Amino acid sequence: MRPRRAMVLATATMALVAGSAATADGAILLQHGIGGVRLGQTEGKVRAVRGVPVRVVRARNEFGGYIQLRYRGLTVTFQGGRRVTAVSTRGRTERTNRGVGVGSTKAELLAAHPSVTCPDTFHCVVGREEPGRTVSSFALRSGVVRQVTIGFVID
Repeated sequence: MRPRRAMVLATATMALVAGSAATADGAILLQHGIGGVRLGQTEGKVRAVRGVPVRVVRARNEFGGYIQLRYRGLTVTFQGGRRVTAVSTRGRTERTNRGVGVGSTKAELLAAHPSVTCPDTFHCVVGREEPGRTVSSFALRSGVVRQVTIGFVID
C-alpha cells in the first residue's frame, strides 16, 4: 500500500508544480503587467514571451498612432511608440497573487487588495488616474470584473 500512496502523492505534487508554473505565466502583476507582458517591453520581447499574435492592429486615435498585438484573451498596446503602454485581459486564466481576475466580484477584489479604490460603479483602480502615472484598472459590469488593464495614463 505504501508504494501506491507515494505514487499518488508524487502525482499530486507534480500537478501542483505544473499548476504554479501556469499561474506564474498567466499572472496579473498589479502596476507591472499581465501574462508575462510588462509595461515598457519592446514588441520583440512581447513576441518572444507570447509568440505570434492572432491579429495585429495598426490604427490612430486622439493620442496618435498605435499598434495592438492581440492574443487569445490578451491585448498588448503600443501607443505612439515602440514600448508597451498597456496590456489588458478578458481571460479568466490570469489572476493576481491573491486570486482575483476576470469573473471575480467587486467584494472579492476589495477584500483581496485593500489598495483598490472604486471611483464609480463601473471600474476600480490601483494607482492614481493622472497623466504619466501607472494604473491597474478593473472594469466592472453588474459588480463583476469583466476586464483588467494595466497601463500608463495618457491624459
